[in-house]
Amino acid sequence: MVLYRLAHASRRPLDRRPRPHAVVVGAAYRLLVEWVLGVEIPWRTRIGSGVRIYHGVGLVINDRTVIGNNVGIRQNVTIGNKGSAGPCPVIEDDVEIGAGAIIVGGIRIGKGARIAAGALVTKDVPPGFTAIGNPSVLRPPRAVAADTTSA
Repeated sequence: MVLYRLAHASRRPLDRRPRPHAVVVGAAYRLLVEWVLGVEIPWRTRIGSGVRIYHGVGLVINDRTVIGNNVGIRQNVTIGNKGSAGPCPVIEDDVEIGAGAIIVGGIRIGKGARIAAGALVTKDVPPGFTAIGNPSVLRPPRAVAADTTSA
């Protein structure tokens, strides 16, 4: 993530042609991170603070994906579009994504949602819900049992 942040910062503003030093930083970033570490996070991807990558090998994220704050992502996850120019997911804050999950299309993963390992997610996941399976099905958040003990 540190290398991503450095490459992303050198590329600002993203809507203009990159400056010469940004091209050098970007090439070094791609060589080290994508080829050596096996993690594909383009430097144009918008990623919030506190994002954690656990065992990042095989991680692929499309550069038009938006990832919020405090998101946990495990190995072999793919986040992107269904076609070459299609829309990409928006992942809100505090989401946990399990190993081998695939999240594709112009969908929204709500705050605090959980994506199970191996899940194929192609539809919106409401805040707090869990997406499980291939194709994924949604499970609502567990209700917290009320305290029935008397004082």
